[in-house]
Amino acid sequence: MSLARPFLSAVCCLSLAIPGRSTDAAPQSSLHRNVEAYSTLPRPGGAITAHDWGFSSGRLTFQGLNGVVTPLLSEGKVLGFHFRGSGQFSFSSTNPGEWATFTSNHKQNLGGFSSSVKLKELNGQMVLTETVKSFFYWQAGAALPMPSGESTPADAAAMAKEWAYFNRDGLGDRGQDFAMHLANTPGKTLARAEITGTSAPFIHVLDEGGTQLESLWSVSPPANPVAYDGLRRVLQSQQPLGWTWKEPLSPLVNLTHVDINLQANLGSANLKVEDTLVVADQGLSVIALDLYTLRYPEEGRGQYKVSRVLDGAGRPLPFHHRNDRILIEFPAPLQAGEPFRLTFEYSGQILFRPGGDSYWELGLEPWFPQPEMGGQTYTVHALIRTHSKDIPISGGKTLRREKSADGNLLEVKVEKPIQFFTVMAGTYEFIEDTQNGLTIRVAAYGGGTNTSQKRLADLARQIIGFYEQIFEKFPFEEYNIVQVNDVGWGQAPPGMMKITNEAFDGKVDDFSALFTRGINQRFAHEIAHQYWGHLVKMPALEEQWLSESFSNYASALVLRSMKGKGNSSYDGLLNQWRSQSTPYARESTIPFANRLHWINNPRGSYIGRATLLYEKGGLILAALHREMGDNAFAVFMKSLLANFRWKFLTTQSVEQVASLAAKKNYSALFNDCYWGTQMPK
Repeated sequence: MSLARPFLSAVCCLSLAIPGRSTDAAPQSSLHRNVEAYSTLPRPGGAITAHDWGFSSGRLTFQGLNGVVTPLLSEGKVLGFHFRGSGQFSFSSTNPGEWATFTSNHKQNLGGFSSSVKLKELNGQMVLTETVKSFFYWQAGAALPMPSGESTPADAAAMAKEWAYFNRDGLGDRGQDFAMHLANTPGKTLARAEITGTSAPFIHVLDEGGTQLESLWSVSPPANPVAYDGLRRVLQSQQPLGWTWKEPLSPLVNLTHVDINLQANLGSANLKVEDTLVVADQGLSVIALDLYTLRYPEEGRGQYKVSRVLDGAGRPLPFHHRNDRILIEFPAPLQAGEPFRLTFEYSGQILFRPGGDSYWELGLEPWFPQPEMGGQTYTVHALIRTHSKDIPISGGKTLRREKSADGNLLEVKVEKPIQFFTVMAGTYEFIEDTQNGLTIRVAAYGGGTNTSQKRLADLARQIIGFYEQIFEKFPFEEYNIVQVNDVGWGQAPPGMMKITNEAFDGKVDDFSALFTRGINQRFAHEIAHQYWGHLVKMPALEEQWLSESFSNYASALVLRSMKGKGNSSYDGLLNQWRSQSTPYARESTIPFANRLHWINNPRGSYIGRATLLYEKGGLILAALHREMGDNAFAVFMKSLLANFRWKFLTTQSVEQVASLAAKKNYSALFNDCYWGTQMPK
């Protein structure tokens, strides 16, 4: 059985116990008591003096500890201990696939002549070491390691100061983690070490029950401490326990349908959302879903206030909402494989208009309760009511669109399982055109011209026609192209494209004019996401190239199909990808590109991530195409879509299908260039 939630665990939560950011509801329960026990400053027990002591927690080892060990007590129970003194810890990574990213993040954030944090390869492992001044160690599900020694006074004041540091924003939610563990997997080990090193703080988590991951983060100061004192947690290493990244674990919770009733005002919204869910394992009495708590913590704006969570019979359930996650407790364990419904009622000032513009969006983020990415394959029914000034737009099949003096109404449904359902509304005017069962709408912001909208609609239809020839029928019956008042980017929710102003302002008179570098190629990239990202899905951030590289290469195929300069445009694009991605190839592998986080060079790590996920991955596909030839490559791409239609795809399956299509083993290419740092030839 799998009890894993591995896919989003690398994403930092927000705060632990900050007034105004938690919305809890009666009845009180063991969930609340356990969250509180691990979230409040514990009472110190009888302290002892340790001499040359050490112990291990997974791949983390403390040694040469000399100092004071103070038990941490709550309601008579020992939850862990606090150490203060001197010593050393070491942490070992045994997965060579993550070593490039581990080394890069260490060099950028922790290295330097004066740093006591060292990283080196030793006996087939990558080992990080640091001297220790103090640490908290929390553990459940196993005997707590404690030294023998003589009694000594506890330094309660120092312990309280250090505890306050590790309860600041950005370091995860210890209370929720342990509460969920105690409810669901009490016989497994969950351990958390919060370490104050000589040069940097660290957090280590060993979770044998829930995520089945062992993780090490370094902790960095706030980006702008005057405005916001939240700390930044940088993932250094994350290793699966009993599974591998090539065969990811199934999610603990799956969302299969969502029914959304949204009443949107000019800034506030009221929502009633009914989720239909299925759990994968027996015996779960607490589940976790992602749901914003505070949309903009840096500014203290956008609080989501949950008033009630109801079961399928309308009975209120205990819940705990904090740090963009809501835990729900059930009176009896859930049955694996049996659907159940939860209704969430919440509201808040959550509709933000970028730069004061006249539109808002509820987009790819958790604005309604949802599980990790790998648990999102849901159909949708949505009833959206907006202010009369805001025209609503959403992906899906339109059931109703009405306008009255009281406002606007849009009712949609999505009958195929999707991720990332999005709603927008604002000062939009749109045109629409239906041909051969496909309706294309182009929504211009703040006016626009019918001429530019019609050109974009025609171009989109031509690109979709090309993709239907090389892939299959377009996945949706309606496609909305929506202008956002910005420059330089695009985004592709299901059944939609958000695209910035230059797509509307540029001269795109015919098919070939679309495909100049920049916005034009991006337009084709975003359309391709309806196949690579929605028709077939990525189950985790480690598989994001399945969405980005495949869409990028699909846009390159459109360039290649053009008469005249098609081949030269295609070759030029691939050369550009190679020149841009080669400098970053040694910094990370493709599956771990999202881990790149350079505190002092955020632009550099952003570019490195993008070139690996979009461009190096595209070069792998180009290499496959060149070796296979057009016919076998077409069979390969169509086979992926046919076999994984509306399902999750993995890189291991891509390798297998490619090898079958070409009758050649491509394991070396994927081992070297996807899981490794080599560039494809």
